Amino acid sequence: MKKVLLAVLVVFFATALYAGDDVDPLAVGTQAARDKVYKNFGNPQVQFDLSGEFDARGYYWDNATILKDRKIDTDYYRGYMDLWPKLKIGDTQLITKLEMVDQNPWAPYLNTPTNNYSDSFDQSFNNLSLSKKNNISVERAYIHHNFNDAIFLEAGLMDGQWWGTSFWDNQQPRYRIKIQDNKTPVGVVGALVEKDAELGKNIDGTYSYGSQRDDYDAYAVYGVTKAGDIYISPLLFYVKDSSFTTLAAKNLATPLGAADLYLTGLDQGKNGLTVIYYALAFNGKLGPLSMEAEVGLKDYRSQIMKHLVSPGTLTDLNAALIPATLVKNNWDEWGAYLNLWNDMDFGRAGAWVAYGSYDKRGGPLKTGDGMDFWDDFKSNLILGDEIGFGSSSAQDLVGMSEIKPYVKYVKLGPDKLTGSASFGYIRSNQKDSAFDGVKAYELDLGVQYKLTKNLLYKIDAGYAKVKYDSKGVPFGAPTSDPDPVMLVRDEIVLTF
Repeated sequence: MKKVLLAVLVVFFATALYAGDDVDPLAVGTQAARDKVYKNFGNPQVQFDLSGEFDARGYYWDNATILKDRKIDTDYYRGYMDLWPKLKIGDTQLITKLEMVDQNPWAPYLNTPTNNYSDSFDQSFNNLSLSKKNNISVERAYIHHNFNDAIFLEAGLMDGQWWGTSFWDNQQPRYRIKIQDNKTPVGVVGALVEKDAELGKNIDGTYSYGSQRDDYDAYAVYGVTKAGDIYISPLLFYVKDSSFTTLAAKNLATPLGAADLYLTGLDQGKNGLTVIYYALAFNGKLGPLSMEAEVGLKDYRSQIMKHLVSPGTLTDLNAALIPATLVKNNWDEWGAYLNLWNDMDFGRAGAWVAYGSYDKRGGPLKTGDGMDFWDDFKSNLILGDEIGFGSSSAQDLVGMSEIKPYVKYVKLGPDKLTGSASFGYIRSNQKDSAFDGVKAYELDLGVQYKLTKNLLYKIDAGYAKVKYDSKGVPFGAPTSDPDPVMLVRDEIVLTF
């Protein structure tokens, strides 16, 4: 209900464009005192801006489970609305994002040993339980302050988990404090600190010396410089995460059973997951061609307490009686991506290639781990965008390589009608897994029609074929290749 009221207030401010009296936070020192002033109607002190988008989609699937002789037809609808209310007070901005999700709860969220739907259905509109569904969330809320025309400070819940290109990105809200200088002698330079979990407590719920050890803390430095026509963007990110358990494990491991529930209350002490992330992104011009590229490496050091038991052998009650074992592991993930294209009279033609590594003994429990192209990359319409491929927790392609020629923005006659086409060829880099030796290809076609400047309707169709290798059979791969997967998706998008 509070979130609904917040949305109503946003609409109110969009029409009012007025704020209370100018309030000095130092002179009016308490929130209670300031609340007495905020309610007063005064001179316009605040500039208001509202932007966002509305999206509605229809899906029509054939064999969405990627199985043999299971050509199940299904269709459903999904949609969302994002609102970005922004306030400006002098040199300071308050930036927020509200997401309103209206999804079909009966849409097939299907997990099999070989595929995973990467989009979440955790917030759904359900006409059988309207009062129980809260489908409005605040996803961003932070301030941006300009000290001058070069240096700014940001603090609060802002964008995280992205850099350079969309490769290896999964943009999510993160609590951060960030400072950036846009006019240093070498270009842009910035730094940030991030707190993603605050779990360091004693058993009785109090804090003490050393409580920080069970938190998630991260630190980063970054920059953007230019060499000729190429922008170069380096990033160094350090993460110390002692907050996770194998129930969550940052999608790196699957829980073994009921005994793992006790890890949520198990003091990890100085244990946890340490990650050093190096990334280098490029974008610009190479002669007549435009380009973007990114290379990245994640160095993992894991040390966790774990109840090593077989699935389902222990109940919650007696699991606590089994001593936990310290499990250590070190492994690396790395990936690379290059995209070259040329904008011509008929539209854009290009090709990209991407690589993601795989370590068969990677992950906190040494069960295998690979580099995920991640949710924002959307390798293909089916394999990558709608279905994660390569692990049970895949957001895009995991431990794979792909090469993909494409055309887009192709003029199809009427000024507002364009088309797109692509062909992706995928090979697995995994060893000793169900995806060992896997090959796949996907053909995608699309048409787009701009009804107005801000209203777009489009239809996309995809055909994907997966071929398994016998090397993966001992590790859970199907003994026969699945039937092709087909998807037709139509979508209407309004931006404002």
